[in-house]
Amino acid sequence: MKKIDYHIDISILAKAKILQIITEYLKKYTNLQILSYACDLDKNILTIGCTNSSNLNLIRNYQYEIIKDINCEFSKSFDQEINKIKFKIIKNPVIYTSAVL
Repeated sequence: MKKIDYHIDISILAKAKILQIITEYLKKYTNLQILSYACDLDKNILTIGCTNSSNLNLIRNYQYEIIKDINCEFSKSFDQEINKIKFKIIKNPVIYTSAVL
């Protein structure tokens, strides 16, 4: 059986890694709890998903600081600069770590 790397385009894996790093970085704004997830990064727009509206409002209060920090912190990791954040409510997020895969 072939490894998953052979079946999935490398750009998708790179994007997933960046989203995972950003999700971990968002803990800084939510008291070291994972209350929000980086869901998508497309055309300079970062989509952040939260499990409920109170978590969404909490992270929305820091959106300009998040944009500034991520652009500064991860400028070498990805070539696009984030200009805007979109927020969405997600239900029952299932996140698989590399240990599960």
